[in-house]
Amino acid sequence: MTAASYLTGSALDADFLDRLPELISAVSPQTADLPEAGRTWVVHGSAPLGQARPGGDIDVLLLLPGPLDAPTPHRRIARRGRTPVTVHVLTFGDLADDGSARRFGGYFSLRLFTPFVADGAIPVPALAMATARFLGPLARAVTVRGVPGPWNSDQVLAHGYLAFLDLYPDYAGYLARLAADRGRWREVWSHQRDVYVEALRRTGHTAPVAGGGWRYTGLSPVTDPLRERARCVARFWALGATCHGADAGFPDAYFRSVDERATRREQAAAVLLVHDIAASGRCP
Repeated sequence: MTAASYLTGSALDADFLDRLPELISAVSPQTADLPEAGRTWVVHGSAPLGQARPGGDIDVLLLLPGPLDAPTPHRRIARRGRTPVTVHVLTFGDLADDGSARRFGGYFSLRLFTPFVADGAIPVPALAMATARFLGPLARAVTVRGVPGPWNSDQVLAHGYLAFLDLYPDYAGYLARLAADRGRWREVWSHQRDVYVEALRRTGHTAPVAGGGWRYTGLSPVTDPLRERARCVARFWALGATCHGADAGFPDAYFRSVDERATRREQAAAVLLVHDIAASGRCP
């Protein structure tokens, strides 16, 4: 199991982690047309947190060295018993491009913002760096706006959340679901903070300052946030529709699923909580 130190802690569901090899074994034959060498399986979403809904699917990225004969990225449905497994197939280069150049609007790199687990050639810290490259410059541009700081680790993670929400406000539905259990919120927040803040340091987007705080370095600056936002959103929905059979209704299906999980008031309260953490530096 890759990067075992990241596969522990209260944020991650111990029973799911125990069954991760079983999941990979079940799905692997259904991807037999793809190269075996150098695979990295990444499981993200609700399953690693033990919050999968009855009848829901498990979300997986299958990262492969490229180039491939099969088109990438693409989406396919596999199964583990009666449970559907949504597998997005992409190359290591696809993920790297989605991080540094935001080639797919965060369709893949932002999936690795929340806690995930991985098994294969790429360790978890390296995977998290794609998210840091995507969000770090945006956080500086749209939430910090050049203010030098310093910021503590909770504030840095809050900046990442706010940059995410600036692009995709419906992400508040996920936040609201998490905030409904404040103890669980703190467990996930702590895990996320450790991984994301370290990834920002490793990519050079932040640097430590005296007293244990952080400052943004200004690496890879976003000089036109409005245009960058528009381009990210266009790329995200274009790829999403392509992966869902060229369905122009894909965005609305996503919006409906968000509103089914939390009311607008609950979503607004969760976003306000993140703003409070960004201002105070304390996770309640």
